[in-house]
Amino acid sequence: MVAALTKLRSAFLGSVLFGAIFTVAPAMAGSWSEGAPIGEARAFGAAAAQGETIYVAGGAGLKEPVADFAAYDVLGDIWRPLPTMPIGRQGFGMATALDGGVYVAGGYAGEDFDTPSSELWRYDMANAVWVRMADMPAGRARHGMASLDGKLYVVGGEGPNASRVFVYDTFQAAWSELGADLPAPRKDLGVVAAAGNIYALGGRTGNGVTAQVHMLDVAAGRWRQGTALPSPRADAAVGVVAGNIHLAGGRSNDPMRTFSEHYVLDASGGGWRTAEPLPLPRLGAASAGSGGAFVIVGGSGGAGVFSLFTTSDVVDIYKP
Repeated sequence: MVAALTKLRSAFLGSVLFGAIFTVAPAMAGSWSEGAPIGEARAFGAAAAQGETIYVAGGAGLKEPVADFAAYDVLGDIWRPLPTMPIGRQGFGMATALDGGVYVAGGYAGEDFDTPSSELWRYDMANAVWVRMADMPAGRARHGMASLDGKLYVVGGEGPNASRVFVYDTFQAAWSELGADLPAPRKDLGVVAAAGNIYALGGRTGNGVTAQVHMLDVAAGRWRQGTALPSPRADAAVGVVAGNIHLAGGRSNDPMRTFSEHYVLDASGGGWRTAEPLPLPRLGAASAGSGGAFVIVGGSGGAGVFSLFTTSDVVDIYKP
């Protein structure tokens, strides 16, 4: 716990340097508590939930991405180490699917930060092994990935034709490309599935950080404009709890700041509401909704070059 507090304090100082802290009165009930730390500070990894378990993988290291993989029991507040990924990676997409697998796609692997990976890996829970699946149509990193009705949707990021949406059918074990491109291409965005739609939340465009929200109607195969975020955000934590989309933390680009604000959108209709902010500002955290809670793991308190030196192992849990 001492180590966790020390890292958290470092994150706090990094955030203050960039003027990241301001207060917003909560507009909905709920509060944060601290869970068992993951054990090693990390940022720019990913998480995905299945039932009351959250799987967390990868992240940036000082020299190269890490390959760690672990499961967090939300109700028991216990971490369980699992077999590491075949290679360390950061800036990748991660999701669980109806076939019971945990999937990771793309990202930057090893020390190669110039070429986004096209690899797709599946963690076979029954046999506790990683299995390489069919590669994506092209390399992609700093994207988001969400699962809906047995399909994985890879949205945004950087790489060849990054506005294209890749779709992986987990039952057919095959990729296709959606006919409708993401209307406003960006990276470092949040991507979630809710109410039968795939949401693309915020992110970084060529002109800076955006507040845009787009919704992919999966049945119709087309995008439409959603309710914009209250403020532009990139590298924010996102998750879905009881049909509500949560977005917390993240950063701006000009000026470069890290935030603690927490916004909630009812996917069935309505606008964004403010909720209790994070205890401290955070960007690049792994996150997911599970067990009736929004769980945020690790991340960095400082933006830009400070992000690697203000990483945290803290787990924050929000319960509405």
